Amino acid sequence: MKQLKMLLDEMHQYVQAFNRNNQVLKDNWQDRKSEHFSDTCITIVNNTCQEYMQTVEQAQVGINSSIEQLKSMEQELAKELNSPEWAYKG
Repeated sequence: MKQLKMLLDEMHQYVQAFNRNNQVLKDNWQDRKSEHFSDTCITIVNNTCQEYMQTVEQAQVGINSSIEQLKSMEQELAKELNSPEWAYKG
C-alpha cells in the first residue's frame, strides 16, 4: 500500500506540472485555438486524471479498512485457538 500511495503522490505531482505548463501556454497564446485546445483536450485530460486519482484513493481507503478488519479477525481467531476450551483432553 505504501507503493500505491507513493505512485499516487507522484501522479499528483505530474498533474500539477501538467496544469502549470498548460497555464503558461494558455497565458502566452491568448487566441481562440488555445481556448479550444484547453476546452477539448487539457481540461478533459486533467479532469480524467483527477477522477482516476480520487477513485484510486477511495479504493485505497476501502482496502486499508478491509485489511484492518482482517487483522482484527485474525487476532480474534488466534485468541479462540489459544483458549483452554480448545485444549486437547485425551
